[in-house]
Amino acid sequence: METKTETPTKDGGVVALLKQHKAESTGFDDTTLPETGIKVTWPKFQPHSTWMKAQRLAKKNPLSTSDIYLSLLCKFNGEKLTLDEFKTLIPTGDVLHLTGEVLGDDEDDEDDAGNGQA
Repeated sequence: METKTETPTKDGGVVALLKQHKAESTGFDDTTLPETGIKVTWPKFQPHSTWMKAQRLAKKNPLSTSDIYLSLLCKFNGEKLTLDEFKTLIPTGDVLHLTGEVLGDDEDDEDDAGNGQA
């Protein structure tokens, strides 16, 4: 992941830099699920508060946090799905694809070992 090491400005410091980053991250990303062909969209800027909400909703089942997060964040052909709909109607292959797209890193040119050999 690439990081920027800019010196905070006099007119707002780090908060100004974070607000600028958020403003520059407007819009949506999308993918088409390979099994069902459904187009999924999610905001480019993903506030940490959505992840925290997913963790609270997961309660004592932390393994469900990513499913909850995806159901809160994503639209499927422009529609929101409930968590139950997401868990029962989206096939596992599509969920794994979507999880990688939304939560994975943006490095497409390296394999899992990180040695650049795809």
